[in-house]
Amino acid sequence: MAYISSHPEHLPRTGVMSQMAEMMHLTFKRGHYTGHFTRGFKGVTAKILGSWKTMFKTLEEAEIANNKCMWAPFHDEEERELASFLMKNVGQNKMDEFLKLSKVCNSSISFNSTWTFLKKVDRLCTGLAWTCKTIDVVSDVVGKDNVMAYVPEHAYADEKGENHIYDEMWTGDWWWDMQTQVPKGAVVAPVILSSDKTSLSIFSGDKKAWPVYLTIGNISKDTRCQVSVHATILIGYLPVLRLKCFQKKTCSLAGHWLFHHAMSLVLQPLIDAGCHGREMVCTDGYLCWVHPILAAYIADFPKQCLVACNKENHCPCCLVKSDKCGDLEECTWHSMMDTLKTLQCKQRNKQSRKFDAEGLHAVYKPFWKDLPFMDIFACITPNILHQLHKGVFHDHLLQWCIRLIGEKEIDILFMGLLSGAVDKDILLAMQDSLKMFHDYKHILIDLEVCQDFNIPKLHLLQHYVTSIRALGSADGYNTKYPERLHIDYAKDAYQASNKCDYIEQMALWLQCQEAIHYKSTYLTWRRARNLLQGGQGAPPPPNVSRSHTE
Repeated sequence: MAYISSHPEHLPRTGVMSQMAEMMHLTFKRGHYTGHFTRGFKGVTAKILGSWKTMFKTLEEAEIANNKCMWAPFHDEEERELASFLMKNVGQNKMDEFLKLSKVCNSSISFNSTWTFLKKVDRLCTGLAWTCKTIDVVSDVVGKDNVMAYVPEHAYADEKGENHIYDEMWTGDWWWDMQTQVPKGAVVAPVILSSDKTSLSIFSGDKKAWPVYLTIGNISKDTRCQVSVHATILIGYLPVLRLKCFQKKTCSLAGHWLFHHAMSLVLQPLIDAGCHGREMVCTDGYLCWVHPILAAYIADFPKQCLVACNKENHCPCCLVKSDKCGDLEECTWHSMMDTLKTLQCKQRNKQSRKFDAEGLHAVYKPFWKDLPFMDIFACITPNILHQLHKGVFHDHLLQWCIRLIGEKEIDILFMGLLSGAVDKDILLAMQDSLKMFHDYKHILIDLEVCQDFNIPKLHLLQHYVTSIRALGSADGYNTKYPERLHIDYAKDAYQASNKCDYIEQMALWLQCQEAIHYKSTYLTWRRARNLLQGGQGAPPPPNVSRSHTE
């Protein structure tokens, strides 16, 4: 039996988009890219359908109606700060010991045991509740004035609009193209997923977790990369099993089946929501029709191949032959439709030359087959940390240089790669540099530094420019940010458990953490609202189309 903890299948009226933004206290704007010349999307986008109360507004009215203070269920700000500290830093046993100290007992705090404290925490508002689904395995976002984008824009370095700048996701071509496919006036919410296994045990043990994280491209990449603002949320834990009930030769394939089945359960709500859209509330109180569509999947190379259902000696993006990864040549991209047909043919006939030539795994029901408006192979993003810095540079290029001139003599100045906005000239320079490397790489073979360049990670550099043009600069999809999330959403949660049936305990602990954070964010919102009350003009009326025309 394997357990998947995930959010419920039915999205609430507020939606993930609104809840994430409200927790980060974001400001919503339609079209805001500054510092460059911009051209907005021609047509109606982000149309306001009406108005609705936000979660925080509803909480505020309930407190006023029930004559409760803003700190409830705690007595005051000091007690709430203590509750926040205890929840995040103290285990349940130590918490009981602390609350039984005479100094604490003689104080005026309203809880005197772990049980009474957790009862108060349970009364706090939180995000979506966690559920647990069982799989049978058969043998063989607070602080800065952040901005959230609703419409795509093209940014240029010159007034004539000849030098296109690619930075945030809304400046890329993917969003621009996707806006033409959804109904007029709708909002595109580009879903960005990331997942990776992580070890939970310290020094010894084999306990692992496989978190799945979600964020949206409407949020600035600088904000998404800050763990403290909670711009990326945990949506589930995938099962991590040894699958001993399978034979050795089929165990690996069974792991692929399990991954895709688990991901299909977690992402089930995206099928209908992405296809038909959902009415969601923005933090300014307005309703918009939103289509959450999978746009990017952040993962290291083995996980990219797992997502794309192909073997690791093949490219997860294109149809390059396994023995041609070292060549610089244009290759046809994978097609979702063709790949699914090849898998179906393999399932029926058991033999397929195309199946073998493309290096596919026999995963007949990949999790992405029913997701609308998306191309899973175009969702594979550049991986600066593992693929470029460690994979190509450290493991290969640096080692080749050391063999040529020696480790003591080498003195390399490390410079930032693909960081920040890039324009057309930089992309052309990247292509020219890659071409120059391939033109002279034979020298390394002549000097017997290496035998060949049939390296899939080296081949993937050819797709970087295409990915940047579609989804924005590569620093917005670095795997180092999801790895940092493992500390808060996996390792700390595991240490707070009793190490038995820990996944369910981790989910409950994280829900308590979220409740405390939600309360803190709500109080920050209340303070800011009190300061600004009376100083702001009336918002625009409903049914106003906040759109851009050329």
